Amino acid sequence: MDEALLRAVKLFGTSMAIGLLIGLERERKADSRGLRTFGLISLLGTMVATLASLLAMPQLVAVGFAMLGLIAIAAYWGEGRVQGRGEGGGEAPTTSVIAMILTGCLGILCGLEQERLAVALGIVIVSLLYFKGELRGIAGRIGRADLIPVLQFGALTFIVLPLLPDHAYGPHGSLNPHEIWLTIVLVAGVGLVGYLTLRFAGQRYGMPLAAISGGLVSSTATTLVFARSRDASQGSAAIRSMMVMLANLTMLMRLTIMAAIIRPDLLLPILPVLGSAAAAGLLWAAWLQRRLAQAGTIPLPVVQNPTQLRVALLFGLAYGVVSLLAAWGAAQVGDSALYVVAAISGLTDVDAIALSAFRLEASGSIAAPAAVMAIAIAVIANLALKTVMVFTVGTRELAWLCAAGFAAMALAIGVTAILH
Repeated sequence: MDEALLRAVKLFGTSMAIGLLIGLERERKADSRGLRTFGLISLLGTMVATLASLLAMPQLVAVGFAMLGLIAIAAYWGEGRVQGRGEGGGEAPTTSVIAMILTGCLGILCGLEQERLAVALGIVIVSLLYFKGELRGIAGRIGRADLIPVLQFGALTFIVLPLLPDHAYGPHGSLNPHEIWLTIVLVAGVGLVGYLTLRFAGQRYGMPLAAISGGLVSSTATTLVFARSRDASQGSAAIRSMMVMLANLTMLMRLTIMAAIIRPDLLLPILPVLGSAAAAGLLWAAWLQRRLAQAGTIPLPVVQNPTQLRVALLFGLAYGVVSLLAAWGAAQVGDSALYVVAAISGLTDVDAIALSAFRLEASGSIAAPAAVMAIAIAVIANLALKTVMVFTVGTRELAWLCAAGFAAMALAIGVTAILH
């Protein structure tokens, strides 16, 4: 058989399959337009695009779009009249009319030999149509407090970021406004995932998910929440300490994700350090699992919205100061000054010094081992601060359990960083 004919059969077959799939979903909803209508509309789009290609008349594609528009208008008007007479029992015609237009467009894509894209978009369209009830349920659960972080993240990413100059300023070119804000967007994005997961899932899916979600936003705040209560009825010390460990293991995962995105070349050197700490933490959590008692109602972590402009500016300021000090110290004094900055910065925030180390290593200001060591020192300092916190706000049993886990993680980090 001719190769061109085989190609045409494949394109028209794919187009027909897409139309029938969308039509099947509409037929299931008792729509007046179903399998035949959507199959024919998809074939119409493919036919128009194929003729435009064969006749070298691209304007036929525009004619095809006009035809789809007229068909949609006629369908909408006709359905509206039927429902006006009380004869229709299905959905309002708007969704089906839009689905008809999109089906025709997918047929045009097939005719333009973009069948893979058409199939992918067809699956997305059918999913949106099929999961109407689930999407409506999600929309019903979204309140103003849930929508604001998403809008704020959009503003940080698509409004503020493009306006900032992508040039290095300050000593040793350590301050790049566009780069600083890009790191803010990255950290806020990771935090937003945890924040929304915590809002929507919460204790409905268990405390471990709450601990992991809280750790994505702020492992320090999550540690404080789970360690704070001294009431034994609020869950055993073993349960709380295991939630603390999960939150801090998530911190290690967060650093690994940022390394993979920002500085993939540094991922291999840093994996043994963070991996050893994760292994030690997991072993301690497994030991705690054997001590678990029946849990009561443990309060969820209450963490700050990571996309607020004030939070973003504070993190950006901290990152800028740490970057400046780290670059100046590494250039004037050497790696030892960087390690001092890492120890001080790590007491409050690990992300800022980690991102600074990634940037300095990428620019050649420091070697990869120095960057890894700086991150290791920052994590150890952060764990030390959390140890003090749990002894201050938690019960003695919980504090010792958490401190032992933190010590195991810190020891693993230190030994691996020195030997690696």
